[in-house]
Amino acid sequence: MTAITGAHFIAGEESREGRNIFTGVNPRTGERSTVQFADATPDEIDRAITEAKAAFEIVKAYPVEKLALFLETVAGEILRLGDVLLRTADWETALGIPRLTGERERTCNQLKAFAGYIREGSHVDAIIDTGDPDIRRMLFPIGPVAVFGAGNFPFAFGVCGGDTASAWAAGCQVVVKGHPSHPQTSELFARAVYGAIEKCGFPKGWFSLLQGAGEEVGQNIVLHPLLEAVGFTGSLRGGRALFDMAESRPRPIPVYAEMGSINPMFITEGAIERRFESLAEELVNSITLGVGQFCTKPGVIFIPDTAPAKTFMKHVVAMMDRKPPGILLNGRIRKNLVHAVEQSLRIPEVKLLTGGKAVDGATAFENTVMVTDAATFLKHSELQQEHFGPVVLFVFCENADEMRKIAAHLPGQLTGSIYAEKSEYHHMGPLFHELIQRVGRVILNGVPTGVRVCHAMQHGGPYPATTAPLTTSVGMTAIRRFLRPVAFQNVPEELLPEPLKNENRKGIMRLVNGRHTRDSISAPPAE
Repeated sequence: MTAITGAHFIAGEESREGRNIFTGVNPRTGERSTVQFADATPDEIDRAITEAKAAFEIVKAYPVEKLALFLETVAGEILRLGDVLLRTADWETALGIPRLTGERERTCNQLKAFAGYIREGSHVDAIIDTGDPDIRRMLFPIGPVAVFGAGNFPFAFGVCGGDTASAWAAGCQVVVKGHPSHPQTSELFARAVYGAIEKCGFPKGWFSLLQGAGEEVGQNIVLHPLLEAVGFTGSLRGGRALFDMAESRPRPIPVYAEMGSINPMFITEGAIERRFESLAEELVNSITLGVGQFCTKPGVIFIPDTAPAKTFMKHVVAMMDRKPPGILLNGRIRKNLVHAVEQSLRIPEVKLLTGGKAVDGATAFENTVMVTDAATFLKHSELQQEHFGPVVLFVFCENADEMRKIAAHLPGQLTGSIYAEKSEYHHMGPLFHELIQRVGRVILNGVPTGVRVCHAMQHGGPYPATTAPLTTSVGMTAIRRFLRPVAFQNVPEELLPEPLKNENRKGIMRLVNGRHTRDSISAPPAE
């Protein structure tokens, strides 16, 4: 069995210099782990990022195949941890073995998908314009990246999650700040990574894990002068704080923060009448998936102010009542959720239909449904904030035009969904196009939870959903966050990087003189 020590892992070495102690906590029972962790000190942070910078000078010369093999080896090392990883994560998160088993598979498949993506080679986005002058451009890794692990996805957005995998695939070194809710899980992942580093012959500074529960740890990481970018998944408060710190540096760096979202859903009367039962089941399952702790949970549902819609809402309430309360990830999330619900219910026009309270004896919260009208929703900004947990707000709307006006008023979101029958599409057109301006992913007749890892996925959106709406944190194009373009003007063939040479040996897709092609170039570059 793998021993958990409570240490930081800095370029392959264990370190325990800090004095601010914290432990993992079982959210089901409140029991504290016997393994103690400490906040990383400024010296430990400096060593980790300095070692990452040194590793960059080595790894930037590696062929793509070596990077791809490393990603695949990490996936194998994660599986080698076996059930101890699942049991440890379940103890720290209460997410359940079935959920965590599926998330482990997603995490490993994501690593292998990035390996396949960079093997093909077109991710460097080679662009060539021959002539006078001859200009050739491609993407290069930016250098050391800090990744702040998420609490709600300890595997898929944790130490070896999407941010880390995409940075590694880009050729960047990663310093992970483990989430304080599951430090033991983070340590197990770190041990898997070092197993892959040993097998693949990578420099130890390629990866470090720093633990910490205090805000100073994150601040010191972001402000380190050798760091080049930050990946973050979490709250609006946390993401904005990191963003502001990065902007305050003498040399600002990008912060790719994926933050809160209410993921508005608009449902027509035709959709309710046609698929009453199946639609209700889809909604309830999506709202309560992961105890409502998904960044894509549908938090606000807009429905017609009609008798059939009200009957539908009551049916959803009854289904929510039949589901037992789930355990939230930690006490802080429960405290914040209690406050958010209480704040919403102080508004006289907001009615509680079911739930609304924390459950005694654990970090659980009742499945909760509230309802209000469109005017009240637009008037009160607190109703437009994420309620992170098994909570949903129904909003009655007079017609499709009122739905469009609400969409135009919303701040940036990760997703926006419409349920409608084909005969209603022309009425919903203005709403559909309004959502395009407000969200990163527009969904028709489907729930937003369940984010597929693929090339076309866009998991991002305008602020405050993210700090970087031009990027995604899920899917193959997430790699672009950690690459930067460099152009070469009138550079001779022998000095050009392989993807920009005349002969396209790997047959990658390139944009040559305005045309996408895998062909080689017959004419030599200008001397």
